[in-house]
Amino acid sequence: MRSILLLLLAASIASAIFAPGASGGFGGGGFGSRSSSSSSEEGRGHHGHGHGHHHGRPPRPRPPRPPVSREPECPSDWLSFDRPQGVWCVKVFYESLTQPIAESRCQAQGATLSGYQNANERMQVSYAARTLTNQNGGGLAEVWVGAYRKARCPNKPSCTPLDTFEWTDGHTTGTDGFHYPGTEPNGYVNEHGQQYCMEMHIHPSSDTEAARYGYHQGDLDDMLCVVPVRLYACGKVPEQV
Repeated sequence: MRSILLLLLAASIASAIFAPGASGGFGGGGFGSRSSSSSSEEGRGHHGHGHGHHHGRPPRPRPPRPPVSREPECPSDWLSFDRPQGVWCVKVFYESLTQPIAESRCQAQGATLSGYQNANERMQVSYAARTLTNQNGGGLAEVWVGAYRKARCPNKPSCTPLDTFEWTDGHTTGTDGFHYPGTEPNGYVNEHGQQYCMEMHIHPSSDTEAARYGYHQGDLDDMLCVVPVRLYACGKVPEQV
């Protein structure tokens, strides 16, 4: 009888140890279950992180590049001269006008009567004037120039020829563009006043044959401002493109 009781006690203990769901170290729940849940959450966390890394943020758009500014250029039908102080544009126009009206015509185009930086400019403008003169009947002609007699030089003896006039266009500098024949500028005076303005002589076909008063192509001469001449030369700085 005693043996039977011992066997029953042993069987009860064994059943308690190996029963499913028990909280002992060999059960199916507890730590194992919690560990699985933790791994699942961790896996989801890593998955989300990986997903974000794969796509990332879109790159920031680059700011637009500023427009490339080109060097200023003269209009295609104007002469272009490279001066130390910058590009200068000149165009000759055909219309018989007094000097003040010629200046107003230039200003209406954003320009002014032009001076000459050097001899090359002076002669290039004179050749453009020759071409325009021949397109309008030919013959001798003159061009209004952007220069005016200095107040302190009212007559010939008061100043040297190169010091008698000054450029009025606000761009031309120096005296290399002045070229006078003979006794010019002579400061002639008559009932119309003093010769305060300047013209350039044009011959229709030759640089050596005499133009008006025996002067030659491209020569400068002081003139009464109220006398109409056939051409005028406007000058301006080029517009920024």
